[in-house]
Amino acid sequence: MTKLEEILVLVRSINADEFQQQCTNGNSLEDVHKELLSLAEKIESKKKRTDVIIEHISNSYAGDFFNYLPISDAQDELDVFCMGFNTYIDELKAVMVTKKLLETSNNKLVEEKERSEQLAMARDEFLSSMSHEIRTPLNGILGFTDLLLKNRSLDAESKKQLDYIKISGDILLVIINDILDLAKIESGQIALYEKPFDLSNLTKLIYDTFSGKTQAKEIDFKILINKKVPAILNGDSIRVSQILFNLISNSVKFTQKKGKITVKIKLDKEEAGFYHIKITVKDSGIGIPQDKIDTIFDPFIQVSNDTARKYGGTGLGLTIIKKIINIMNGEIHVKSKLGVGTKFTVNLLFAKENAKSVPLKSIINKDKSAVSVNRGGKIKVLLVEDNRINQILAQKVLSKFNFDCVTVDNGSLAVEAVIRENFDIILMDIMMPIMNGYEATAIIRNLEDKTKKSIPIVALTAVVTGSIIEACSSEGIDRYLSKPFESEELYNVIIELVHKEDTI
Repeated sequence: MTKLEEILVLVRSINADEFQQQCTNGNSLEDVHKELLSLAEKIESKKKRTDVIIEHISNSYAGDFFNYLPISDAQDELDVFCMGFNTYIDELKAVMVTKKLLETSNNKLVEEKERSEQLAMARDEFLSSMSHEIRTPLNGILGFTDLLLKNRSLDAESKKQLDYIKISGDILLVIINDILDLAKIESGQIALYEKPFDLSNLTKLIYDTFSGKTQAKEIDFKILINKKVPAILNGDSIRVSQILFNLISNSVKFTQKKGKITVKIKLDKEEAGFYHIKITVKDSGIGIPQDKIDTIFDPFIQVSNDTARKYGGTGLGLTIIKKIINIMNGEIHVKSKLGVGTKFTVNLLFAKENAKSVPLKSIINKDKSAVSVNRGGKIKVLLVEDNRINQILAQKVLSKFNFDCVTVDNGSLAVEAVIRENFDIILMDIMMPIMNGYEATAIIRNLEDKTKKSIPIVALTAVVTGSIIEACSSEGIDRYLSKPFESEELYNVIIELVHKEDTI
């Protein structure tokens, strides 16, 4: 190999990629010169392009992300790098756009969250106010009805009429609770109270409630209880009443004149610890279209607007009782045919025995005697209540239990009374003028006298929203009772808290 050939081999080996195809095929000095010039041009071009890339990457590092790198016609390794970098820029742009959209979406979500919280607060305040305004008079109605029912000198007809008031008031109370706190129903957070009740007596009251309407429409209305059904069941009689009331009310509403409504109650089966009771409510009413049956348990839904206008109703009844039945571990089914009628079947579970329950006769005949505490004397109650009717009601109930009662109209007077006198327990209303129940409780809990600051406090309020219950606990209130209250429940709470205080 000559020197010239060796030079050409050496030049062409400097960068094999650059000389995959030789510039010339000759071996002369002119050929060498051409190839050296070509190599120099390519090296210079790469140097300039490398400088551009370095500057561009430096600018990107400084924050200028979105400029593309130039791509030459050489299609070499630098161009491959530039194409990769440009692809990265495209992806980065897409990510940044997505990030911007996400930030915008997040900002909207934050705004919606704040708006929802404001609406929830406004709703809670509205419900609190409505709850207080509706339940306060209802407390008087039901409370005085209870007192009258315990009067042994009542004649049978008067007692029956008071029973009608009581069952109607109880159902009204449940409906009010449901409407005021529909979210609570949707979440299934409904309190059930297990007590022994007479099913025959309950159904008789239900029958009498609807007898006027059924007679006016000449409807053949019957309630049949199978002999195998236990006379006394343990359960929530008000919820059972509500289920029957809603189903029968629908049947009466949608059954034409001279139609037929039959309610059958039977013992479906019996197992260890439980009775399975089946209730069927069958009518010869207008019926439900097949394509509407699946929606009748949805809230605010009625078969048609014409139905709502013609027959009335809120569209909540079936929704509410389905939720109640589910919480009672029961089931409800419906069969219907247009122009023929509708049949609802309800399966409910009742415990055979309830450890917390006492025999029905004991509840009816129970009389409270004077109750003394360890410190001697009767239990002394401070009643803090601004509504005069509810004051009188609570005083009569407490007097029946042989408790001493001092009554004040607001929280400020309650604080003064606690400082001035000794009490075993305080029944505290929440929404009162001058000083509310929270403020009064906070002051009492911060008194220097250890005995006075630890007096048991029971919130006795017509407000039943979840936030109120939480607030009562956080303010140092020992127990919460809603109005209308059950006198037995009030008695048990007072005895429990007073005796608990004496054992500390």
